[in-house]
Amino acid sequence: MLLPLLLLVPSAQALEFQYNNPVPAGALAGVARGLIVRGEVLPGDTAKLLDLIRSRPADAWHAMGRVELAISGGDQREALLLGETLASLYPHMTSSGECQGACAIVWLAGAWRVLPRGRIGIEKPAAQARPPGLAAALDAPPSYDPLPDQLRSYYLRQGVPPLLLEQGLLAAGTTVYWLSERDINTTGVWPPYYFERLRTNCPLLLHNSETFHALRRCAAGLFISQKAFAFDRLMGDARNAWWDENRDLFKSAPR
Repeated sequence: MLLPLLLLVPSAQALEFQYNNPVPAGALAGVARGLIVRGEVLPGDTAKLLDLIRSRPADAWHAMGRVELAISGGDQREALLLGETLASLYPHMTSSGECQGACAIVWLAGAWRVLPRGRIGIEKPAAQARPPGLAAALDAPPSYDPLPDQLRSYYLRQGVPPLLLEQGLLAAGTTVYWLSERDINTTGVWPPYYFERLRTNCPLLLHNSETFHALRRCAAGLFISQKAFAFDRLMGDARNAWWDENRDLFKSAPR
């Protein structure tokens, strides 16, 4: 009876990147305006994203306007690599479910971070697994794992307040610290490096849709050059007619 029982155990869904919301008409007809990231983060997923960018760069460039997360968890080290890769492209990040651990790491990569419905949970770093067959002496000190320091630096850079971070990573009796509404507001819609540019270059955001859209239009032009240089590095040696045509134009945009 062992085999039938094993078949009933749910298996994790591998991470998928799916372009959506294509432009309906005009010169960019068919180009995606969004990206859905769904499933469990596993080692090698950042390489999958790079393959997608290099195969369809026009979609990748415009899809950063709305990245929807439905990440069910996974490897924190890979999530950190994925988050740092996406952060360089200044995406608009959104999640509508329970986004914890690996999902929260990627969500924090957003230049704009939105939670229409859902919540964010900061997860304590998983203990580093000892390589199979490697025994340690009883009095040997634990091996150094850089992940906690790497995550801490990333969280701080993306705007998580130090006190909130200590509450999340040092809280006793729990592996996940769920951010309250106040925590979310303290962390902010924008990471510090993005907010400073908005504050000094864009109109004030008031409580109406007109100023919100004015701010979005202004923000869209602020980081084109920086995004283009990062995008070019991610493209590597891949050649694409659309990117060859637009590379220098985007790189020369006002900073």
